[in-house]
Amino acid sequence: MRIRVALATGSGTLLLLAGCASIPLGPPPVREVATVSDTMSCPDPMLNPLPGAGLVPEDFEVVAVLECADGVTREDADGVLAGNEVRRYEDDLTEFLAAMAAPSDPGPAAVCPAIGYGFRALWATDAAGRFVPMSFPLTACGGPKEDEPFAALARLEIVDRAFSAAGRVELHDATAAGCATRAGVAPLDVLGWAPTETQPPADVAGALVCVYHAEAPASTPTVVGDGGLFAAAFSLDADDAAAVLEASAAPPAGVECAETASRLVVVHPDVTAAAGSAPLTVTVELDGCQRIVGTDLQTRSAPPALIPLLSP
Repeated sequence: MRIRVALATGSGTLLLLAGCASIPLGPPPVREVATVSDTMSCPDPMLNPLPGAGLVPEDFEVVAVLECADGVTREDADGVLAGNEVRRYEDDLTEFLAAMAAPSDPGPAAVCPAIGYGFRALWATDAAGRFVPMSFPLTACGGPKEDEPFAALARLEIVDRAFSAAGRVELHDATAAGCATRAGVAPLDVLGWAPTETQPPADVAGALVCVYHAEAPASTPTVVGDGGLFAAAFSLDADDAAAVLEASAAPPAGVECAETASRLVVVHPDVTAAAGSAPLTVTVELDGCQRIVGTDLQTRSAPPALIPLLSP
């Protein structure tokens, strides 16, 4: 028996995991005819295969092929956006359509390796603007027979590219300030790690404070700093930076919280670090549950005096 599991990759391809199994050699599986739709959209990478995918119906006159490419980036005046790009291929589609319509291979007579296969999301479209999600012929172990379709697709002309932004991955202002574009930290006590003791450094020259506004819906509880987008930056003097580090070294309290902070800061103390050691950072929620995550990645409640100190 074959086990199929849907997986996601950073490129947004669809994966199928063919489990180890010994299957007698048999006829190729029957390929279903695809469902015709009036709309198309870039799929969730966890969907495998595309809903309704299959062979192009015989009475469907294909005029172009559409590919949804995930993980595409575009630069604008503010920085870099990530999202999906729908690419439209036109020209003589005969070779490509023939390769996609080829039969799958017979089932294996030996053991198949447990390996992930990537499936590019492709649609055929007709002159009326209808769409057909296309499936690949499969190898004996369930992988896509993609070499011939890909080679034929590469020879087609891309006549249009439509980019849809999904999120901001870089802000020029954040880079110029020395901050990350997005804040995010998963406290170790939230993840089930045991607390460890930490001591603040003895000498602190000051600190850079990066301010973030969370983008997650207010009704969705998140870990500290989840999804925050850079908003501003400012500096702390030595005394105020030392106060932040001292608060972050308090005994961990494992603060549980059902509120989502809308504002948070990541403090980067200016300290003399040992060679090879990781930079020290402290994350503080300015609202919500007002938690603080120290350099040990453990949560505790932020002292009330710390909130106005870190509020720009």
